[in-house]
Parts: sequence; C-alpha cells; structure tokens
Amino acid sequence: MDGETSRKTVLIASAGCAVGGELAERFAATGALVVVADHAERRALALARRAPGRIESLTLDCLRPGQCRRLGEIWGDTPLDLLVHLHPLRSPRRLGAAVAAIPALTRALMDGLAQGEGLVLVGCRAASHDARPEARAFDAALAALAPHMQAEAGTHARVNVLRLGPYTGRTALIHEARRLAEGARDGPRGAVINLA
Repeated sequence: MDGETSRKTVLIASAGCAVGGELAERFAATGALVVVADHAERRALALARRAPGRIESLTLDCLRPGQCRRLGEIWGDTPLDLLVHLHPLRSPRRLGAAVAAIPALTRALMDGLAQGEGLVLVGCRAASHDARPEARAFDAALAALAPHMQAEAGTHARVNVLRLGPYTGRTALIHEARRLAEGARDGPRGAVINLA
C-alpha cells in the first residue's frame, strides 16, 4: 500500500484475532495511527507492542453496546478514517451479539467518521453449505447489515461487509480492506463484497 494511508486513524474492533493483528501491522506500516480494541487486555497490549507509537491498545468489549456508547462519548468528533469490525471473526460463537454490536459501535463513532474518511468495514465468514440453521440465519443478518447501516449513515460514512467464503483464507480480507482504504470516499457503499 502506498503513502495514501499515512496520517489516517484506524480503529480495529475485536482485533484480537489473526486478521486483526495483520491488519494493524499493515496499516501501521503505512504511517496510520491504529487503535486496536479487544475485550482481552493482554491481546490488545500484545498487538500494540508490534509497532510502538503507531499502534495503541484499548480494552473494550465491542459486543457490549453500553461500552460502545461510552467510547463514542469519549471519541467525540475526533476524525476517524477507518473502522473495522472483526467481531464475527473474533467471536464466531456470539454472532447474535455481533449483529447488535456492530451498528451500535458504528453509531457511537459516527461523529468521528463524518470528520474523517468514514469507511466502515465488517469482516465475516459465510456459512458453509452444511451449516446449522442458526449459522445460516446469522450469515444472512450480517450480510443485511451493509445496506441498512448505509441507509442510517447517509453521507457520513461508507459501510461495506467483507464476507469471506467458508474456506477462504484471511489474506483475501486483508487485501480488500487495504484496497478499499486506499479509495478514500470512492468505491462501493452499502455492499456485501464476497471474497472467494
């Protein structure tokens, strides 16, 4: 990625998974200030140690809407260029909570997103062909978030869901997140981008 990402502020929610660590390192390497939020303090601190001064840690249970609202009150209208939700990948057994928490955190940070480049990405994995009904229902709900969240955000933010195939590696998500971040305010809005 080129220097276009430098001086940007990136918040990765539920960053304590493999894709969160890789995204944090890649964005930090371009000069962005990256805030990694995770409910496990030790994981957030470990991520921050990968690039001191470029990655900051935040202990936050992103699946609790009350904590998300409090973060939004503290963040205020400080510019936020990119918000990445990794709750469905970090906590795949708590997809119901993720469906509620993703819009809650985005809503709480909307003033900051409106001041920055306002890109919101939700990373998730599609249900496999033999998945249980509840897994299929959550998959459909996560895919439905993009257009509904985009309608709520209006022109303040650009919201897209990056949906990995059931057996697709995380590299596809990392590549697409970087590509969309380089596009600033251009590119898709309210879309589900299937990564096969």
